Amino acid sequence: MQRPPRSPAAGEVMKHLLLVIAVLYVGYTFLPVAQPPVDPVGKALVSASRSDKEKIAQFYEAMADVVERDAGQRIPTLKVWRDMHQDALGLAFGGTELVGKYPGLDVAIDGELVEAVGLDNVAFSQVSSKLAAACREIAANAR
Repeated sequence: MQRPPRSPAAGEVMKHLLLVIAVLYVGYTFLPVAQPPVDPVGKALVSASRSDKEKIAQFYEAMADVVERDAGQRIPTLKVWRDMHQDALGLAFGGTELVGKYPGLDVAIDGELVEAVGLDNVAFSQVSSKLAAACREIAANAR
């Protein structure tokens, strides 16, 4: 009479199971962890939809284009640009659901612009390249 094949002992199965779990845990610790954005614009938009982020990014890409094309020809001073920026924001987003939807976004954007060009009312041509770069940075951080 032949014996039926022995099933593995419960202890042996448990030993292999624990080994598999340990290997999976060690492997998991090497996976990259998504870091929250460190830039202020990215932080303000962390809960934003892809569509909202893209609208904001496209707006600031367009502002960068305007700044680069003008380079002080039609926009004589930084104050004139700030007024134009305010008007463009009102035209682009006024009356939409985006107004006030992301607390701190306005402060973050203003902070990046001020960091790039300061608060003084200077000739636009002196700061246009820095301002264009700041607008592109805002657009990149919005995405």
